[in-house]
Amino acid sequence: MIPTEPWMVSGYTALARAIAEALRPDQKISVDEWAEAHRVLPPDTPEPGPYRNARTPYLIDIQRTMSQGSPYREGWWMKPLQVGGSVSGENMIGSWVCTAAGSILVIFPTLDDAKQWELARFEPMRANTRPLRRRIRPSDQKGSDNTKLRKKYPGGVMRLVGANRVGALKSSTIRYIKFEEPDEYPVLDQGTVVGLALGRMANFGRRGKAYGDGTPTFDGRSEIQRNVLRGDQRKWHLHCPDCSHPQVLTFDADHVKWTIDADGQPIDVRYLCTSCGTLNDEATWKARNYRVRPAGLTEAQAKAQGFAYWQATAIGEPGVASWLGLEALAAPIGWRPWSQLVTAWLASQLDEDKLREFFNNYRGLPYADKIRSDISADDLQKRAEQYDLMTCPAGGLICLAGVDTQDNRLAVVIRAFGRGEQSWGVWHGEIYGDPSAPETWAKLRELLDAPIKHASGQTMRVDAAAIDAGGHHGEDVYAFCRDAQLRGKHWFAIRGAKSYDAPKLGRPKTIDFTWRGQAVAGGAQLRFVGTQSIKNLIDGRLKLKTPGGGYYHFPLGFQADYFKQLRSERRVWRRDMQGNKALWWEKGTERNEAWDCEVYLYAAFLYAMAGRHADTVWAAREKLYGQVRQLELLDDGATAPVQASAPPAADSQPGPADAADDETETENDQTPTTTAAPTPVPRGAKPPPPPKPRRGGFVNRWR
Repeated sequence: MIPTEPWMVSGYTALARAIAEALRPDQKISVDEWAEAHRVLPPDTPEPGPYRNARTPYLIDIQRTMSQGSPYREGWWMKPLQVGGSVSGENMIGSWVCTAAGSILVIFPTLDDAKQWELARFEPMRANTRPLRRRIRPSDQKGSDNTKLRKKYPGGVMRLVGANRVGALKSSTIRYIKFEEPDEYPVLDQGTVVGLALGRMANFGRRGKAYGDGTPTFDGRSEIQRNVLRGDQRKWHLHCPDCSHPQVLTFDADHVKWTIDADGQPIDVRYLCTSCGTLNDEATWKARNYRVRPAGLTEAQAKAQGFAYWQATAIGEPGVASWLGLEALAAPIGWRPWSQLVTAWLASQLDEDKLREFFNNYRGLPYADKIRSDISADDLQKRAEQYDLMTCPAGGLICLAGVDTQDNRLAVVIRAFGRGEQSWGVWHGEIYGDPSAPETWAKLRELLDAPIKHASGQTMRVDAAAIDAGGHHGEDVYAFCRDAQLRGKHWFAIRGAKSYDAPKLGRPKTIDFTWRGQAVAGGAQLRFVGTQSIKNLIDGRLKLKTPGGGYYHFPLGFQADYFKQLRSERRVWRRDMQGNKALWWEKGTERNEAWDCEVYLYAAFLYAMAGRHADTVWAAREKLYGQVRQLELLDDGATAPVQASAPPAADSQPGPADAADDETETENDQTPTTTAAPTPVPRGAKPPPPPKPRRGGFVNRWR
């Protein structure tokens, strides 16, 4: 049927145009070419008007690498603030929508960030760029079927999501992904946000593109740094105005020179060439390197013709490009004056927060925290001493255990404490098995009940154990501790407190209740542990160099993995919810189970010593373990130790807070005793009440 009516002709033409648009293959135009041809910066930007590649020549290679036809699938740029990174990402999104349409996912740290970006960045770009106006209708227009967080266009849809709400990623197939400030993404139980998102792009092969840029945070824990190191690590080089030697501009005292005027302000800031030693100011360096490039110039051609250029410095993963080393010194003239950089540098010398901000925001580098332990894992291992596992040297008097619960194992450390809280490592290892299985806990019960040979020949056992109830197996931990408590064991559940200044060992919290809301007698209890304060305490004691109070001893049987885990965390500056700044211990990429176990067993030590005078406890234990018993040839020393006093009465159930005032008598005491005659009771008077049974004291109470 051939349309004859005017309205039919116009409808037919529109339909034919739409079909042709849908069938048209991807345009062979790079992102930088598209941006120069179509992008118009809105009036509220610092430099409104048509976008010009010549203003930011370092963005050309980044945008070209993320264009269709490029062999690279991923691109990562670790950058300082205010150097045009946001504009480059917007150019990519605009080019992807207009020249090679596909579904786009833009991931922000939070959903509020996504809404703010749509309002302040994307909508002005759409309104001022004609190809985008034709394809994406405003969200407030009737019938557009667009929202603030979803934009439809021919060939796909763009979705804006927050990294804290990424449930939709698991069922989405995406061709393009844009990551905004990856270092601010939360940590997920099922993996990283970046890893989950990249898995949604796998079906598109080389046609899929993922690009992320952002300012780094701390060295070793920066997400953008981790991904940049996966790539070819391209660095931005400028030629010396005098000798033409290419170099990366870095802000340090060896290269940046200035003078101070009468008002104390830096003036005449110059950069020292690493080759000829000539000092030149900002205008001279950038006039030489930031001349207008001919269209289509490659980075190799730019290097040969004396323009600033990117050059790869590593062999990265296949299909992964990355850029780093462009500091605020290399920003276009007028954007980040060198005198302002010097002022910020001088202000940061007396403030740790400002120094970190200078590294992150001005240099585009992760901050390496220098406030960390000055003793390494190797140094600790060299201090190991000659004594066997599951044996306790003479100074050890009380044995404690700490247990860290993982999804497939239980990590355990046993340590003996003596006077002055000097301690000796007794055992470290892991019990592999599902914590949901009873067999795993049976193995832990067997270990905690195992005899420990003391140097005196007596036998010790674990007096108290703190078991981590965090993670996915809290109920299993409660069940184990509940059963142990009914059997008279002092094995209790703990969790790390969130507050920085939380007490080292908090009050017990009831876990088991009846249907009436009453606490179950003999039910499980939970205690919160001030992990930050205990870690600070242990870290200081690990630095002690001579045995004595607080010193940590280790047996030769502890493997290298234990010492690495003991030094796996570092301290970083953070502010709590009240804005108070403090050094927090944070986990790096290494395992830290041994470190956590040491924290937990110190909490068990506090539990065992609560409400007791330390000297009394040590004196009683020294009297018990100070009696050296001659072992027979085949005696393994596993017999029960000499009792310190008569056992407690059958109806006496001593608790963890009993006083330790009856711990000084042993069966070897030879002091004669005298039995007094009973006092006669007058007729009609009530007989005196029978004497209360003696408690077993600290020693017997833990048996």
